[in-house]
Amino acid sequence: MTDVKPKYANFPEREFKVVIGPNINASTTKTLTRMSIGTYEMSFTQQEKGTATTECARLALGGLARATGLTVTKEAHRDFVACFVAQNAEQKIQLWITTPFELTQAGHVVWCKFSELGGEGKIGVAFKLSTGYTADDILNVVKAAQKAAVKLEGDEPFTIKGNPPPRFVKKTKAAADAPADGTAAAPASPETANPAG
Repeated sequence: MTDVKPKYANFPEREFKVVIGPNINASTTKTLTRMSIGTYEMSFTQQEKGTATTECARLALGGLARATGLTVTKEAHRDFVACFVAQNAEQKIQLWITTPFELTQAGHVVWCKFSELGGEGKIGVAFKLSTGYTADDILNVVKAAQKAAVKLEGDEPFTIKGNPPPRFVKKTKAAADAPADGTAAAPASPETANPAG
């Protein structure tokens, strides 16, 4: 069996490595490994979409900050449309809005990194690739990063995973619902099977 080389995503933090894991389609994988065009080469339409996404991110993080006591700051960066950091004593949430990948399209990625500052030091990463976002979309990316948080050892890269196809989810759920001792469920008695008859 041949070893498959890991595909690394073009994650905004250069020191932190992110591997593209299973159940992420080929076009998304290709996009996540590409370099974006940068803020200086964006068209007017792309700038408008980036500004709208930035406003949605500000609203989403502002609402989250009020609910959880986070302090939100926006950082200037020449390679991204916007960068936000929301943190308190227990957690740190970093959000990056990339520029598009081609001059003719407006699709861009919102990356989120969740870091647990105390306790186990878990780290989670999530992304969403789209041409337009709402505040709920941004909040869902943050929640996905929190849900995906795991403890990493040393320089171990984080692996982002997609959603498995529904046919595989059904099989694993059916296997989990099966009795553990290997016996089949008892058939219903004739009296309880048809109470009208």
